[in-house]
Amino acid sequence: MPDSKELNRIKKKYGENFMKLCRDLFPTILEMSGRLEEILSMSFAGNTRTLYEDIVSNGLEGKFKNYIYSKIDVEDPEKKIIMDKTPYELLDEAGYVLTECFSEDEIQKFRKYYAPSEELCTFNGGRLKRNIVFFAVKKNANDIKRENFKKPEREDEYGTSVMGIQFNREGLCTVSIKNRYNHTVNNPDATYGNDLDRITPGLTQSFARLLKKDYDLELNDANVEKFTIPNYVVANDGKYYRYNTEIEGIYYCPGNVIIENGSAKKIENPESQMLIDYFILDMKNKSIDLYDPRIDDSFVNGLRDLSMANFQIERTENGGKKITIQKRQKDPIIIGIDKDNRIIEYVNHELKNVEDNFLVHNTNLCNLDIPNVIQIGQNFLYNNKGLKNLELSKLTSVGDAFLARNVILKEINCPNLKNVGFAFLLENEDLNSLNLPSLEKVEANFLSSNRKLNNLHAPNLKQVGDFFLFNNEELLKLNLPNLSEVGDHFLINNESLREFEAKNLKKVGLAFLGYNENLRKLVLPNLQSMDILFLPNNQDLTYLDMPYFPKVSDKLSKLIEENKKVVDSKNIAVLDKNSNLTSSEITAAKMVIKEEKNDILNKTSKMQQYGD
Repeated sequence: MPDSKELNRIKKKYGENFMKLCRDLFPTILEMSGRLEEILSMSFAGNTRTLYEDIVSNGLEGKFKNYIYSKIDVEDPEKKIIMDKTPYELLDEAGYVLTECFSEDEIQKFRKYYAPSEELCTFNGGRLKRNIVFFAVKKNANDIKRENFKKPEREDEYGTSVMGIQFNREGLCTVSIKNRYNHTVNNPDATYGNDLDRITPGLTQSFARLLKKDYDLELNDANVEKFTIPNYVVANDGKYYRYNTEIEGIYYCPGNVIIENGSAKKIENPESQMLIDYFILDMKNKSIDLYDPRIDDSFVNGLRDLSMANFQIERTENGGKKITIQKRQKDPIIIGIDKDNRIIEYVNHELKNVEDNFLVHNTNLCNLDIPNVIQIGQNFLYNNKGLKNLELSKLTSVGDAFLARNVILKEINCPNLKNVGFAFLLENEDLNSLNLPSLEKVEANFLSSNRKLNNLHAPNLKQVGDFFLFNNEELLKLNLPNLSEVGDHFLINNESLREFEAKNLKKVGLAFLGYNENLRKLVLPNLQSMDILFLPNNQDLTYLDMPYFPKVSDKLSKLIEENKKVVDSKNIAVLDKNSNLTSSEITAAKMVIKEEKNDILNKTSKMQQYGD
């Protein structure tokens, strides 16, 4: 008969649903009074109250059951593999080349294996002060291509083809196996659950001997994941901790817990200090600062000079807190946090200039009120997943990657915005209408992969960079009356576009309006210059207004007709001032067309990887 008191204690610590799950999965263990509670306490930290939801939502009931039963299964103990081979020999047999790095230059030699924006934090410098650093590289790593893995998984062939294997020099010596995908996958610093023997049997013991011999360090394997739960990490005490975010190898967790170098540290007095996201709010000293000064985040720049301010904290209905900071007679600054101490609201009417990387690692902000901001730097709210609406009526300019990869943004109002940087609103999957009446200039990848956008109003737009509105799927008509110059791959792969009008457009780049198979009306009365590939694969064009459109020579027309498979187009024009091409010029044009097609494919592939 299960112990009702034990079940009640489990319910109090982990919630009623988790208690019911345990009652269903572990009737035999519950016959042993206190045993299940003991196993749970040794396995899961106190900040895991959502454990039930995290197990069930990821379909891990079976693996969780096996994990708990493994704690009492003494009849089939884990077999220890005793070998006298070195890690270099074992990994060589497993198809890897192992290298230990003794200098910063040696570490940097491995950067070449990582895709853009997927490089390890290890490459930022200073890692050797705290860690012993190895790299294990599959012998065929150069043949395993990033673009072949559309849905990355931590232990897939690409993710494990290059691994950083690191051991901390201070405290308990534990291993961290770092993934080639880096933060594109969940918990990349615990590849194979930090179990070296999953790479090849015997590797744990082999590394333990090496560390003892070369560094007089004892390897502790308590941080090995016996099963994996997304957004959980096993610390040096062997317990699973739920975390909100990981930055530079430090895990920021609910419950005012920080895991650094594998060691879990808890802020003991939350009444005077509190962890909010990756910042420390200090009520006693009246300050808000980054826990790790290596992080570059301008959120703290708008929270200086608070020594004379009054701080007030009140609980909210959803289990979170509202932090009010009153500075004299000015409007109060408000920071709202959820039950896991993640920032979900920010109000600051004093803020006028936002510098780079504002809340760049925060994903949960859903209410932002900064009405007097005029300028914003790079990576503003990059990777935010909570913001649906944003009003920035005084904003005039933004840097690169503004609100990139915000998947639920529905409305943004920036009536005075004039200039934007690279990757503006990249991959905002829910945005369907955008009004930017003052916009004049945009850099590359403006609104790329905003697949639901069906209305863009930008009457004063004059100049745009490469990949403008790349991969949009719903835009039917577009009129940009003041547009004068565009970069390469303008509006490429816009499957629904029917009409495009730009009365002042004079110059276009490569692959202009390429692969818009439904384009019917094109009005460009002042177009005078275009690059070699123009309108590729636009087969339904019925209305063309381009009086200055240069003629294509007969020889080149024949060349195009004979090489449809190479060109993949029926409507290609080449600027030909002499209206006659020599044979060498024809050959050169043919080569350019081939190279351009490959260039389109390469750039498309790179854009799919941007920002991961």
